[in-house]
Amino acid sequence: MGNSYSTSTSSGRSTEVTYERLEKIPRTEAAYRVTNGNIAAIDFGTSSISLAYTTKGDANVSMISFESSKKQERSLNIILCKKVASENKIRVEALGDKAATLYQKLRKEEYSEYIYFERIKMLMRRDQKSITRDTPVESLSGEQYYLVEVIAFILKYMKDLLIDHLSRTVRPLKTTDFDWVITVPAIWDARGKRMMREAAYLASLLTESDGIVNFTPVSSSPLPLCSDVNPDKLSLALEPESAALYSQKNIASDINKDRSLSVINPPKKYMVIDIGGGTVDITAHAEDGDDIIVQNIPTGNACGGTQVNEAFSQLLQKLTKDAGYDRFLASNASLKPKRSANINMILYTDFEGQKCLFGQEEIEGIAIDLGKIAGFYDKELKEVQGMEGIEYECDSSTLYINKDFVESHLFGPVISDIKKCLNEAIADNGYEADAFYLVGGFGGCKYVYKKLKEVIENAYASQGRDQCPSVLTPIEPHLAVAQGAVLWRKNPEIIKLRKSDATYGIAIFVPFDKAQHDKHYKYLHEEERIYRCDSIFFPFLKRSETPDYNEVMVTSLIPHNQSDKEVCVKIFSTSEPDVQYVVDKNGQSTVREIGQLLLHVPNPQKLPKSQRKIDVIMDFSGTEIQAKAKYRVDESEVKTVCDFLSAQPWRLGQK
Repeated sequence: MGNSYSTSTSSGRSTEVTYERLEKIPRTEAAYRVTNGNIAAIDFGTSSISLAYTTKGDANVSMISFESSKKQERSLNIILCKKVASENKIRVEALGDKAATLYQKLRKEEYSEYIYFERIKMLMRRDQKSITRDTPVESLSGEQYYLVEVIAFILKYMKDLLIDHLSRTVRPLKTTDFDWVITVPAIWDARGKRMMREAAYLASLLTESDGIVNFTPVSSSPLPLCSDVNPDKLSLALEPESAALYSQKNIASDINKDRSLSVINPPKKYMVIDIGGGTVDITAHAEDGDDIIVQNIPTGNACGGTQVNEAFSQLLQKLTKDAGYDRFLASNASLKPKRSANINMILYTDFEGQKCLFGQEEIEGIAIDLGKIAGFYDKELKEVQGMEGIEYECDSSTLYINKDFVESHLFGPVISDIKKCLNEAIADNGYEADAFYLVGGFGGCKYVYKKLKEVIENAYASQGRDQCPSVLTPIEPHLAVAQGAVLWRKNPEIIKLRKSDATYGIAIFVPFDKAQHDKHYKYLHEEERIYRCDSIFFPFLKRSETPDYNEVMVTSLIPHNQSDKEVCVKIFSTSEPDVQYVVDKNGQSTVREIGQLLLHVPNPQKLPKSQRKIDVIMDFSGTEIQAKAKYRVDESEVKTVCDFLSAQPWRLGQK
């Protein structure tokens, strides 16, 4: 028999719960639906985005080209939307470089008709703990919009690009012909993952409806909870895992072309260092026959190539003596959008190009044309001449930064942070890797490769190792995540084991036991006339545990009142060991509320409460926390939603 306890719902009522502690049962349903062979994967990066796909019977993975004339397979994460007043809707005009160029060329009177966003994923970095469905994002012109809806418009545009491309081929396919994948950093928590899932629902990635057509005005009222329509048609792939599959496939292919020329055998234990625009993700993998085991809790932080751009921005603000470019932006209110675009063009287009060339060691210094702002900052820029490592040429309005300064002040800080993460990951993995894969737009550049190869060599030398593992960069490392996500979706069960990144559980109250419980949490239950202990943290899964892919966890719930039509159970997480209570004696939280499990239990058959026992099946083994529920009495399915985005408790019928 299990233990009976209670937990709070969104309405403040309690739900009686019967739970057999850590009861595990064999998996009876596959964690992922069997794909029909049509797979589309969106790599939604901080600085850039891409879309890879394959169709039934095709062994190759193709990339969507954003500008066919350039064969551009990655686009800057920039979106330009137009307000179509006659139709009362929003239309995406362009993505990437094209969006930036179009916005730059708008007339002053046209700015009010357009909405422009850049690098919105920065708001979802690991340190942003408060992300919710209602998290706002500011357009370049200063207007507020809901982040989840902006992401949805980008996803919708990319979906339309793919379907439009295929409509002109011998294989015209519909949106619903595809199984969709969106990649996410492995270090993200449940909130960021749920944000991408709900954005996909809004974009109608999983249906044939038109999807989002307008922005919801930002207000004090929360956005409604998205309906989970065809949820099994969407999977979230972890970026370093996808990159690992891509790298292993390509390295093995290269080795097998001519083994006599290869200096290594296909590695069986390897680490992936995925460094994009906004994050570094590091995972350790070991192959066990045909299966892959992820050996570590994914590690990393919010540092990547974009931090180099931010360092340059800080330098430019210092040189112009204008923090936040406030004087420049405020000098002409009607031109503020254009001036913001000028600044962004310098930071994320002009400087980005120079940064990439420096990273590939094709240039030794950086030269930036400041013509767009030189007139306003003429006096300040003329004073630059005295700074070591920096020159400003007035005639050409060009800022020159030498190699030493670029290394120490622009690339140096982010490289230092990445080195620290890498050293910790190598040590935590016990120096077991046979090879390291460097992938991602920033991780794949020569400069970063050399710096991190040195770190790896020194780390292994410090352990008395005579031979350093191979440090490899696969072909097209910037496409590794997108193409690898397609490979993963073909066989998601290839990754059998992952370590839990946190301890997950719920809050309960049980009959008070003075031998086990602190009297601070003791209270008298008025209806039952017994003493109970409140706020006990009851874990389902502990940090570093490895849930078996072939098992799921089960608990049982009974609605507290016969009239209850929903059950809501809050889910908490913590990285701390041995947490006993969800609040301390001062009323401060000791755990983090990451979301709530919502169950829709209308009871049309008017079953007595004793027969309304619900089996809740929770799966922690995949890339997302998943839950399903069914009535014990007849095994009929109960509508279940894992809501990790609400800023406040949400009710299923709420509008």
